[in-house]
Amino acid sequence: MKSASQSIESENLDFFKVLNLGIAQIVLWGGSYFLLSVLAKDIMAEMNWSYQQVYGCLSLALLVSGLLLPTVGRTIQHTDRHAALLFSGLVMAIGLIVIGSSSNFLIFASGWVIIGSAMAMGLYDALFAAVGKRYSFNVAKSLVWITLVSSLAPSVSWIFTSYILDSFGWRNTCYIYAILLIISIFPIHLYVFKNKEGNKSTLKNETFQSSVELFRSKLYYLLSANFTLGSVISTTVTIYLIEILLHGRLEMSMVLVIIAFLGPSQAMARVIELIIGKRTAIEMSFISTIIIFFGMVLIFISPILAIPGVIVFGIGNGMRSVLRGTLPLSVYGRDNYALIIGRLARMPLLAQATAPFLGGYLIQQFGMVFFLCVISFMAVVNIFLIALIKQAIEQYKLISIHE
Repeated sequence: MKSASQSIESENLDFFKVLNLGIAQIVLWGGSYFLLSVLAKDIMAEMNWSYQQVYGCLSLALLVSGLLLPTVGRTIQHTDRHAALLFSGLVMAIGLIVIGSSSNFLIFASGWVIIGSAMAMGLYDALFAAVGKRYSFNVAKSLVWITLVSSLAPSVSWIFTSYILDSFGWRNTCYIYAILLIISIFPIHLYVFKNKEGNKSTLKNETFQSSVELFRSKLYYLLSANFTLGSVISTTVTIYLIEILLHGRLEMSMVLVIIAFLGPSQAMARVIELIIGKRTAIEMSFISTIIIFFGMVLIFISPILAIPGVIVFGIGNGMRSVLRGTLPLSVYGRDNYALIIGRLARMPLLAQATAPFLGGYLIQQFGMVFFLCVISFMAVVNIFLIALIKQAIEQYKLISIHE
């Protein structure tokens, strides 16, 4: 007779569950990360706040998310209730209601603190941790499919939010989106992560002991550095892509055409992952890091190569978002996966929160060419980090075999 844990490990994420998780991610990303892209102009006009004030609140949310994610990872690892994912929509909805009701900047910023908490509870890192713990059959492929669906988040959420904004104004848009979050996120996650009867957490003492050792290992620090650099590169290039292209003396109309290729190319990356899925996660990391660097080179060196550069960069960046989940899973397995992914997400999110300010400082003080050189150097360093990670993985697995 199979144990409860064994029966759970034999379960598979079917297509309908994957589709539901992808839709949930679209709603969660739309109510947080992509919200200000649509609402910021109207908020600034009504409240007379600066660009830095409004978008600084998104950085604040990312900062809160990065600080909370290790705790969320521990919660997912040590319980079977998945409360973080279940209630992420409700918490995000509360944040949106606070924002919609804000009469001053302090209340507005407080709403983004709440949204940052919800981002830690429900976005990719928490979802990857929960899926990796709850399911084992074809987990890596399931993560690719989920991110393929959720890659539509920018386009879908921008169109949906713009339509509501035009009809009801920015405050009512927050309220309507809050209702959508409340009615969709809890039932989706309850359906996907419902517990089988008799399924209880059975954590061994050695799990706690080994997790402490993992966080002090050379491999963990290399992975953290790699993910952090990747996050900084992705965030700064994406945020300043329009300015980078304008620096190449392109017309704004052409720039808008070029950046339109970014979203679809990131979705294309998921399809490529499925086609060449037989490669190991570390091999895919090599491919992703080199592709990102190559795409940056194409964008930087000539306006003529900007379109293929954006496409190549988008493909590499799309692969990188999947590898945030699949690479730690391939290295550490499922035993400490939720703990590891929660910890590994902290520094990238903190870096992502500060990257816009640091990038803007470099451009303002030293010019665009210097900024591009710094980002390119970071991309080269990241390629070498992958080589070191590959070596560290081999050593880690060798030690594990002997133990």
